[in-house]
Amino acid sequence: MKAPWKWSTTPVRHDEYVVLASMIPPRSRRSTWRLFRGSRSADKQLASPEGLIGFSPLARPLRKQYATLSVWRDEATLTAFAAAEPHRHLMRELAPEMGTTMFVRWTISGADGHPSWVDALERLG
Repeated sequence: MKAPWKWSTTPVRHDEYVVLASMIPPRSRRSTWRLFRGSRSADKQLASPEGLIGFSPLARPLRKQYATLSVWRDEATLTAFAAAEPHRHLMRELAPEMGTTMFVRWTISGADGHPSWVDALERLG
């Protein structure tokens, strides 16, 4: 299930933004539940971070496939979000229970609108 795209702010047509797609595969059903519970705190963190333009999560529980797609003002604001709590703690806590996590970054123009899940999943391979 893909959640609708959520805009935090309106992108400026001529500006460039950093896109991050991540694939987070839990190893087991127990890991899936821990990821799901932990994602609630990350969702709260996404409510007002500096530099977030917009995001959309993807959850396919039967496939044990979870992904995120987000657009950031720049690399610095993306890095600051990842290093801040509770995201940082959640990543450390869940790391042993996840399979190989994949991250892909690219840039888009504000005129492009939000990135597509089709493109993001293709880039994630």
